[in-house]
Amino acid sequence: LLMIALDSVSLPFIRDHLDRLPSLKSLLDRGECRALETSAKFLSASPWPTFTSGLLPGEHGHYYPFQWDAEKHLCRRVAKHVWSRHFEYEPFWHPIARQGIPTIAFDIPYVAIDKDLPCLQISHWSYQSTGAAETSHPEVLADIRRRFGHRPIGAEVPVPKTAVQCHALRDEQIRATKAKGDAILYLLDRPWQLFLTGFFEGHRAGHNLWPVAGDFASDAAPDALIAVYEELDRQVGRILERVGSDGHDTSVMLLALHGMEANRAQNHFLGEILDRLNRCFLGEPLPRGDRVRAPNVMTYLRSAVPHTLQYHAARMLGEDVQDWVLNRALVAGRDWSRTPSLVLPSGGEGFIRLNIKGRERHGFFEPGSPTLDRYIAWLRDRLAEIRVADTGEPLIDRILLSDQHFPGSRRHYLPDIILNWKPDAPAERVTSSEIGEIEMKLDTGRGGNHVGEAFFIATGAEEFLANARDIGDIAELGGLVARHFRRPVPEARATLAIQTSE
Repeated sequence: LLMIALDSVSLPFIRDHLDRLPSLKSLLDRGECRALETSAKFLSASPWPTFTSGLLPGEHGHYYPFQWDAEKHLCRRVAKHVWSRHFEYEPFWHPIARQGIPTIAFDIPYVAIDKDLPCLQISHWSYQSTGAAETSHPEVLADIRRRFGHRPIGAEVPVPKTAVQCHALRDEQIRATKAKGDAILYLLDRPWQLFLTGFFEGHRAGHNLWPVAGDFASDAAPDALIAVYEELDRQVGRILERVGSDGHDTSVMLLALHGMEANRAQNHFLGEILDRLNRCFLGEPLPRGDRVRAPNVMTYLRSAVPHTLQYHAARMLGEDVQDWVLNRALVAGRDWSRTPSLVLPSGGEGFIRLNIKGRERHGFFEPGSPTLDRYIAWLRDRLAEIRVADTGEPLIDRILLSDQHFPGSRRHYLPDIILNWKPDAPAERVTSSEIGEIEMKLDTGRGGNHVGEAFFIATGAEEFLANARDIGDIAELGGLVARHFRRPVPEARATLAIQTSE
């Protein structure tokens, strides 16, 4: 069984360009194509852990690569070891491999690596979110780096990009796609019966090169994104040709755990909205001026420094410096005794964290108190009243409470309130009787963003296809693999976190 994930690609975009994507067209013509439910519908960065663990977000705890640490009162990369141990789980292929199925898992993110793994496993070699590459076989990773590059996909810098920068990003992702295809072909020469891998270049290109007009988007050429998809198509074709010529009866599943569409994010408003609403809840008057909370130095620099300079500085200084800047902008100068809740970083969703005593380092609410319940109800009503100033359309479509939608042993790592946005494009002015009017622009440069749509295209043995037709959610795919190899379906389980200090 060969499973190839095209991370965050758009099936509608593929269907609209089938004349330029012959390998994908052939798969769609002869294969079984099914839509799947995905945890990305509400938590866009959660689907990989959901797929690999078979657990939903309340059990695996992942919602974003840069997550809130309640004890440290800052956000940290989940890929960092000191933090990642709190989110460990056993991926579905480990029990299968331990039962004698030769397995290769190449560039599958957010899975723990140790010396006793029952398979060849590599993570974060050329993945959308950065993190140190790890492997069960260091000599194999070293050879891949020597042959195909250290990290071909490069670094992501979420700022508006010029036409020249978009052109360079397009070419970089085409080269990275080719390198990933070459590396997969190199690994296919090793013994395997189960091979899992992912291409992430469509994800990176989708954010930055989505063909949409708007001040919020980067200055990408109209055909830039399809050029990257064409290279993905070529590499998929090369891989399928190799697998089809090796003399084995191989089933194939091409899948996407979430999708991409024109950006609809409205989270650029949320920090100011929440600051104003918290002032109202505390009975404090709104100060004069455009912003309730005076910007700290980092917030000011992020708004004042030209985007091109930010782009080059981030690529030069690296992720640790970028993370430090983001944390300073988030928490510096904040008075926690007057902070009922705060906004968490996201990929475009609205994430709100309640400041609860005993969970947060400097808590505000007593857990389970009537005051907390009153605040949540009040906040939900006030958020629902906010409208886009130009159209009168509601800003928020749905307001979800994680306690209700994502229960589980790791629910405490998730945001408490999740907002789904209503408008079809980023707005610039919003208003309500409580917050007044706020004018802000989305400045990530992302013309495309995630949508909670997943699918697979499967070919192979009829028994495999019959089992695949019963799959309705990405969390069920691991069980499908176990049934394919006639092994007991592994019970999804998380490794309990051990809370220790650094």
